[in-house]
Amino acid sequence: MSVPAALTALFGALDDAGIEWTLLRPRASLAEPAGDVDVLVAPGDVAQVRDIGGAQGFLAVPVPGPDLHLARHDGGRFTWVHVQDALRIAGGTMPAAAVLAGAVREDGVPEPAGDVLLWILLLRALVDKGTLPERHRAAVERLAGDWGGGPPALLALARRHGIAPDAAVAAAAAGDWPGLLALAVHRPAPPRRLPARLAAIAADLRRGRDAWGITVAVLGPDGAGKTTLVDGLAASLPLPTRIQYMGLTGGNLPRADRLRVPGLVFAARVALLWSRWLRGAFFRARGRIVLFDRYVLDGAVPSGMRLTPAGRLSRRAQRWAVPAPDLALVLDASGATMHARKGEYDPAVLERWRAAYARLRARGGRLVVLDAEQPADRVRAAAEAAIWRRYAELRHRRAAA
Repeated sequence: MSVPAALTALFGALDDAGIEWTLLRPRASLAEPAGDVDVLVAPGDVAQVRDIGGAQGFLAVPVPGPDLHLARHDGGRFTWVHVQDALRIAGGTMPAAAVLAGAVREDGVPEPAGDVLLWILLLRALVDKGTLPERHRAAVERLAGDWGGGPPALLALARRHGIAPDAAVAAAAAGDWPGLLALAVHRPAPPRRLPARLAAIAADLRRGRDAWGITVAVLGPDGAGKTTLVDGLAASLPLPTRIQYMGLTGGNLPRADRLRVPGLVFAARVALLWSRWLRGAFFRARGRIVLFDRYVLDGAVPSGMRLTPAGRLSRRAQRWAVPAPDLALVLDASGATMHARKGEYDPAVLERWRAAYARLRARGGRLVVLDAEQPADRVRAAAEAAIWRRYAELRHRRAAA
């Protein structure tokens, strides 16, 4: 079993500190690149686990709810550890002591006793999620084949939801996944009504600056891969994301240009840019990672449209229209590469724009240049690392303030 080095170090530090802990998933799942890592500890140990995680390079991420969440990015992947002080499942709670007492250690990693682990996985699938991940199916089939009954507390939860334990175990032992999932009682939550949505927004905002997210601008000429990167980050980042267009050409900005009166056009453009920025700031305050597709910093780069002298001056001025993002990512590729990808502009024009974006770095600010000649997954991994470094820096700064 190949366990990521970050987890091996964290688990070793927990053992060295005398912390009693166990996974709440099959230990074999640690080798999978997807999914978080659920760890159970005694209630009195959570604060110490937080400190140990910090010493091991993990960041405590503010997530609503009673549990501790630790995250780290290295080796091109995120490692997310969900630390719980009780087993909360299918609307019920099982004290940590009852699970820890029967944990079985193998290869230095404890997991719950077989009957407990089986019903953790079954209740998650049949009640909480409505699906059983592929990575857990082999363990469920094996555990179901060995099941001899129990544990009473979790079986009582299953019966409370109308699930017959014997039928569920029989389907799992046979590897009959359609038959097993036909027993599921999970139903998607209905859309929240307006009062509930407003209450959730208020709860997010009450968490204060310590729970703020981060704003990230993605810049580069046409063909550099901005859309591919933004969409990839929205899917891969571990925190909720919000994509917000922040360029100087699209959206409602052409409508502002139709006003024709130069001063009025500029004022209308700035008002629209501020409305976009404020929308991003709102979601940042709710703990989101806001991905700005383009940014007003494009004003430092020549436009692809023919502009009058006044238009060029207005474009440069709009660069300063709103505050800078927490982080700007500039995708850097040759004009030839960008032309081959999109074919919209001449390679020589793209090279001039590339040079203009490169000059942004000399003007200061939090800006990282990414090599966009690489495959998209490697560019995304580099972007993830830069975002996480900046996010951690901001979290530490706010905590110290």
